Amino acid sequence: MILGFHYHQPAALQDGRIRTSGPQGRFLDSLARHCERVVCFLHTPRADEEELLDYTLASQNVELVPIGPHASVPRRLALAWMHTVPVRQWRSRLDAILIRGPSPLLPAVARAAAGVPAALLLVSDYTTGMQDLAGPRWRKRLIRAWALWNQRQQNRVAARSLTFVNSHELYVKFQPIAPTLVETRTTTLTSADLWPREDTCLTPPYRLLYTGRMARAKGILDLAEAAISLVEGGEDVVVDLVGPPERSDSALEEVLAMAAGRGLAGRVRYHGYRALGPELFAFYREADVYVMPSHAEGFPRAVWEAMAHGLPVVATRVGSIPHVLEGPGAAQLVDPGDSYVLAEAISNVIHDGDRRRGLIQKGLTLARANTLEARAAEMVVSICEWIGTNHAAAGSASPISSGVSR
Repeated sequence: MILGFHYHQPAALQDGRIRTSGPQGRFLDSLARHCERVVCFLHTPRADEEELLDYTLASQNVELVPIGPHASVPRRLALAWMHTVPVRQWRSRLDAILIRGPSPLLPAVARAAAGVPAALLLVSDYTTGMQDLAGPRWRKRLIRAWALWNQRQQNRVAARSLTFVNSHELYVKFQPIAPTLVETRTTTLTSADLWPREDTCLTPPYRLLYTGRMARAKGILDLAEAAISLVEGGEDVVVDLVGPPERSDSALEEVLAMAAGRGLAGRVRYHGYRALGPELFAFYREADVYVMPSHAEGFPRAVWEAMAHGLPVVATRVGSIPHVLEGPGAAQLVDPGDSYVLAEAISNVIHDGDRRRGLIQKGLTLARANTLEARAAEMVVSICEWIGTNHAAAGSASPISSGVSR
């Protein structure tokens, strides 16, 4: 199968090799193992994004087709026709196209690929978390209006496509919209990444870890407030924040100022962006508790990474997190936006050894069952089966069992 792919994360060629972000690169390599070729319609990076292209694809059967610069969303929308010219040029050679979303150009790419069997991989919802947007009220209203428009266009594509969603919340939402709907789990882990351990929190200071975007909607202000209140109450904890800063969001600066203003600057440490792989995984291996305090989520890949590295997880009850973790008892869950309850949950995990070790073992069990090897194969098989059932006349593809197929 020759599979097209689009998402808004950029990529670039360097010395004849494709470089992109770690999560996207790992995903593409995993798809390539089950396809004859993967053709990626991706933006070229801005200068400030070059350092985020920290992964070099290993697969030789992945081709990069640049679709123009990763400019501002309004500019990309204004030039959507130009950005999607390469998709139109390639569509007669594609057996299917996988479009990850939500994404600004998802509707335009789907139109440009008209006649090609399309699959969507939806991992979040632009309309959630609007209350955490930075900026004046008029800007928030404008962004919300665009997000609603984009969602309506996306739903029209889903109505005629195979649609994967990575959370039960999205699955319920799309049941009346998408006639062919598959709930999946998105991950960046391979089986080689698993790093089992039996326990953490053996000696203070206890290291709390958050990895991800430094955004208000991720709840990092709640985490800082919770950690500071724990320290002021006598707990010996530090917080490590790892991830890229969010443009037009002052949450990180507010977190650091909050800690400094209460004389605890050394207790909240920002380490910047770290590449997916050994550089990032070192933080998981040195941590005692992983905290995901988001106000809105699908299902964050960082939770899988934490559980794969033997960390007990404290997370908010948002998105698909409770659906995946609460039944198996694999995380300590709290309601979002309450730093006091978050601090109490962290303290309980630190001091209740039986509870903590149970969370670690249950989390490892879930992580072992959710590797890229398993998920990519399932996704490609689903696409091939869907093509075979709904596009048999085109003779596009046939189901695969393993390896390269056409």
